[in-house]
Amino acid sequence: MNSSARTLINVQFLRFAAAMLVVLFHCADHLRAAGHATGVLFGFGRAAGFAGVDIFFVISGFIMVWTTRDLAGGRASWAFARRRVARIYSGYWPFYLLAIGLFSVLGGAYLANVNYLGSALLWPTHLRNLLIPVSWTLIFEMYFYLLFTLLIAFGLAQRALAFGALASAAAGWALYSQFVRHAYAPGQLEVMSVYEQYLAFPYLLEFLAGSLLALFLQWRPHGPGWSLLAAGVSLFLAGPWINEHLFAGRLIQGYFVIWRVLLFGTASVLLVAGLVRLEARGRICPRRFSLWAGGASYALYLGHTLVLAGTHALGLDAWLSLRESAVAQLAFVLLAVLMLAASILWYRWLERPLHKGFRRLLRA
Repeated sequence: MNSSARTLINVQFLRFAAAMLVVLFHCADHLRAAGHATGVLFGFGRAAGFAGVDIFFVISGFIMVWTTRDLAGGRASWAFARRRVARIYSGYWPFYLLAIGLFSVLGGAYLANVNYLGSALLWPTHLRNLLIPVSWTLIFEMYFYLLFTLLIAFGLAQRALAFGALASAAAGWALYSQFVRHAYAPGQLEVMSVYEQYLAFPYLLEFLAGSLLALFLQWRPHGPGWSLLAAGVSLFLAGPWINEHLFAGRLIQGYFVIWRVLLFGTASVLLVAGLVRLEARGRICPRRFSLWAGGASYALYLGHTLVLAGTHALGLDAWLSLRESAVAQLAFVLLAVLMLAASILWYRWLERPLHKGFRRLLRA
């Protein structure tokens, strides 16, 4: 397989879009805390920006299958595991250290009840005990990488069957937990084991859906592209209305995880399918921007909450509370653009060299 097939320019652009959705979601919180209207852009971010995570999960499952189609056997699975460990921790640990330094300066409340070892290792840990709250998604990523490491040990045909079996089992368990156990109901979700919250939660369906999509597109790379993309965009744009009118804006809460996965997981699968099909026909997003912004999406995702915490402590939110809503919205747009630019520089000058160093260290 050639390098361009592995790169998937359009998927890189989608990674950037997913990270920016999460940024808009958290910026909207700061706008509201400053007493301002969110406007159209941040209003969308508030109602659906959290679903950038769902896009990431589908992309992860897709990329794992798409880039390892020629790999099988124990040696290949061990090499894959080393590469993923190098990628995740080389990008995460610098922000882990930055967070410790920043939160130590900002005050003890940020570090109260932190599980430092669980946070550092990305071990299943309650959200309230994570040093960087958004890193909960990386725990899911590590779990999926472990599953995929085991699956690579099998041949390609057996791997496809295993994905189908896992998807069926995960869907069955999710439906049983939702409609029979009522495990995601208020009062029940709070007492759920932290291991079940990571190892058997419905988000696993999004990884598996992305994996099955990659298997399908390897078999049928050509076909409808624009229609799939349009369907995905339309479903995603309908997300805020569905969230506000059917779930009172609470779709982000774990009580509604089944419906979140059904809505935004499906939209994400359609987006990835459409973009990959279009790229196969030569319809490609701006190449250089997609590569740099998509590559920087990891840093943008991990770093933006630290930036927002720092600017809040420096008085930005308080200063904006005395300004017009339009001024505050513009300020957060500019801040989001600056965070993207800083993330690209971080990716080029720090993250990539660190990743290469980790790979050398692990012989990956």
